[in-house]
Amino acid sequence: MSVLTLRPTAANDTFSVELRSRSRSQLDNDASSVSLERETWNARETAVIVCDVWDAHHSPNAVQRMEQFLPRLSALLSEARQRGAIIIHSPSDCMDAYQDTAARQRAIRTPAASNPPHLVQSWCSMIPAEQQAVYPIDQSDGGADDRPEDAEKWAAHLSSLGRNPQLPWRRQHPRIEIDQENDYISDEGDVVWNILQARGIRNVIMTGVHTNMCVLGRPFGLRQLAHAGMNVVLVRDLTDTMYNPKRWPYVSHFEGTRRVIAHIERYVCPTIRSDQILGGEPFRFQGDVPETATIEQTSISTVDGQQRLSFVQLPHASAKGKAESKGTLCLRCVVRIPSDWTSDDLFVRCDLPDARFWCNSVALSRSSNGFKIPAKAVVADDFNLFVMKASADAIPAPVIVSRKETLELAGRWQASSDGDPETLQMPLPAKFGGSPEIVFVAADPLWTARPLTFRNVFTGGIEGPACDHKGNVFAVNYKRQGTIGRVTPQGQGEVFLKLPEGSIGNGIRFDRDGRFFVADYARHNILRVDPKSKAIDVFAHNETMNQPNDIALAPDGTLYASDPNWSQGTGQIWRIDRDGTSTRVAEKMGTTNGIEVSPDGKRLYVNESQQRNVWSFEITQQRTLVNKQLIRQFEDHGFDGMRCDVDGNLYITRYGKGTVVKMTPAGEILQEISVLGARPSNLCFGGPDGRTVYVTEVEHRRLVTFRVDRPGRSWSEQQP
Repeated sequence: MSVLTLRPTAANDTFSVELRSRSRSQLDNDASSVSLERETWNARETAVIVCDVWDAHHSPNAVQRMEQFLPRLSALLSEARQRGAIIIHSPSDCMDAYQDTAARQRAIRTPAASNPPHLVQSWCSMIPAEQQAVYPIDQSDGGADDRPEDAEKWAAHLSSLGRNPQLPWRRQHPRIEIDQENDYISDEGDVVWNILQARGIRNVIMTGVHTNMCVLGRPFGLRQLAHAGMNVVLVRDLTDTMYNPKRWPYVSHFEGTRRVIAHIERYVCPTIRSDQILGGEPFRFQGDVPETATIEQTSISTVDGQQRLSFVQLPHASAKGKAESKGTLCLRCVVRIPSDWTSDDLFVRCDLPDARFWCNSVALSRSSNGFKIPAKAVVADDFNLFVMKASADAIPAPVIVSRKETLELAGRWQASSDGDPETLQMPLPAKFGGSPEIVFVAADPLWTARPLTFRNVFTGGIEGPACDHKGNVFAVNYKRQGTIGRVTPQGQGEVFLKLPEGSIGNGIRFDRDGRFFVADYARHNILRVDPKSKAIDVFAHNETMNQPNDIALAPDGTLYASDPNWSQGTGQIWRIDRDGTSTRVAEKMGTTNGIEVSPDGKRLYVNESQQRNVWSFEITQQRTLVNKQLIRQFEDHGFDGMRCDVDGNLYITRYGKGTVVKMTPAGEILQEISVLGARPSNLCFGGPDGRTVYVTEVEHRRLVTFRVDRPGRSWSEQQP
């Protein structure tokens, strides 16, 4: 076993990087706006991952392009290593070549992390933010852009070397140095995660090939790390795609790469350039044109009679519910099938007499239970191509059924109207060729947090989340102080409105009429907002309030507000009646913060952040507070926001600890959920069934979300 040695690193060894991202919004008019944010990273808290920079590839054009940027990549790795960053070499499928090396053994022997992300060992073809996107290229042909004669000559050359022309790689390219005393070698997602956690890595720089396939999808790739909450970026000038210009959108190879990068910047993670670390000029491929300031997504286009496949949303019904036959459609989607589903009882069910199905090109036979999926047709714990042929007038959403689970394939499918299912088959595995908008996966397990928005889209004052009946999340201080942001369940955001001059919001609550209230702590107000007109009025004002901070809405429409005095460590509680009259109902408390009403409206809960107490009051018929009882006192870390589920259990953010606790009204802890950042400030319930929790997280200034077992109290009450 090699002993890890670290080069001495100066205290000021940092990376000053400019992160480029793009608006995800489909809500505002500037949907493709570019955002540039400068950050300084501690090099010792930074890792560089080199993805699949192999010694050979089946595409000669891909090899030539990669070899162009190898010197620049080598220089970047050397500079990053000298500043104190760690380098993880990840040439997939090549671990046997390095089994006895110090860098490989160092990776293998890294202690297992206590917090591995869900499916960290698996390929990732889609994260939720991409579900509403239009993927910018068609890569279902494999993406090779070689002339047939060049590809044939190259395959013969590889065969003469004793290599499989389709899978010729054996190790990383020799031009990329591996420092056996400091670097790591791994292509396993869990091992890479172990390394990141053991070394205290906060920032990951990803480079290598190919952007639209391995860089995005590998277990250590951009999607997996972004989904797990890691601050990951792509070096956009040291990467390349597998894109064939003869496929949609029929642009140059380099323009196709830029469009994939724009997709990543909009839905997955920001990007940087190599000159931000190395200086000089960024790398540019020979024959490429200068990078443009913005890259727009294009609409469906036709070239030489060829058109991109259209989308069909399933279930699909004909206009006005009438059968208007439009012939036959062939459709395809990609489905991840867990290994514990692959039994003798795996079926596709579809209530359509003329439907036919294929799984990975294997025709499925119909039975009384549906279309039987034979085990030999399935790639377990991976992504599988399903093709469906059916009449076009009305198509239900098929359902995959196993002994344990069901997965409804309701959503977007790619469609062709030529009636030939062969046109939708792919010459390579579905995980490489399928675009994310047609990918279906089982939901994450309960209590598993993931980011909903990019880092830093809110200010450090992010607070107050509440969901409207459509599932949109409203939170304060989006992009700048004094605003209310609106974020869709897919993470697309916008500034919904700006509060009056001098006002800064905190807690938000919706009433049954769809209006919402905002605690304006800067001007001692409770504001009321009409979302339709965006009109704002002062519902309540009281100069004797310290703030207010957080608010709770009782079933009878009464508001309660916590009111801390942070400097003195004291607090009070106010009642705001339906006419806007404010009455102090509790005083001489600690720093009152999170506040909530029980589902039956008979009890008020409030926590004290600095004192770490959770209190319960009885609400009388006159709406006064009596019978104050201590539910639980915690030994460490503060509190912030608090909500109830329909059973009366409390969800409380643990500010400083980075968790949300689920606690009974008697003080018993039922769950504790990590929320991917140390400073969760508040939370709310939403989603299609009220079982999605959204958390405002201050450390990374973003929204985080996880699923729970029971709906929220306030969500249930405001349903139409």
